Amino acid sequence: MQIAVTFRHMEADEGVKEYVKEKVMRLKKFMENPREAHVVLSVEKFRHSAELTIIKDGLTVNSEGRDRDLYAAIDLMVDKMDRQIRERRERVKRKRGNPLPPEIEPIGPEIRSRRSRGTGISSLIRRRHIPAKPMSLEEAMAQLKLSGDAYLFFINSHSGEMNALHQKNGDYEWMEPYSS
Repeated sequence: MQIAVTFRHMEADEGVKEYVKEKVMRLKKFMENPREAHVVLSVEKFRHSAELTIIKDGLTVNSEGRDRDLYAAIDLMVDKMDRQIRERRERVKRKRGNPLPPEIEPIGPEIRSRRSRGTGISSLIRRRHIPAKPMSLEEAMAQLKLSGDAYLFFINSHSGEMNALHQKNGDYEWMEPYSS
């Protein structure tokens, strides 16, 4: 990652520059493939300002810190950037969904051999991946009718929640989650 440090309205100081680079390099371990980081350090009267912009694969993340002390402003800037990066990673994890607990594992060649021993909950569960596409209830009914299956899992386009539709003897049962 390339790190550029710019000084505005103040003398360039190698000690401050090294401090900034050290702090920004610590952020690299939380981001995948950051291309460049640009830090602007400035002073207005007695107030120091530190601005950080990190560019990564089309994504730009900014943070700013202001304080009477230049080093405190830099630390504040880095802390804010750290918080943003962690929040962004958490959002991505939540979007991807939580993996199953370790005792419930996908069925593969090595898992099947463990299943035959009959120990644990994984011996009772067979895992099957089913695609869930966003659609309305009417679209889901048409899709279920076309597929000929008994169940259809889909993401309700109105609520954004996972839903299931079951067809038995021409009747439909629509299942949607709710919290009690």
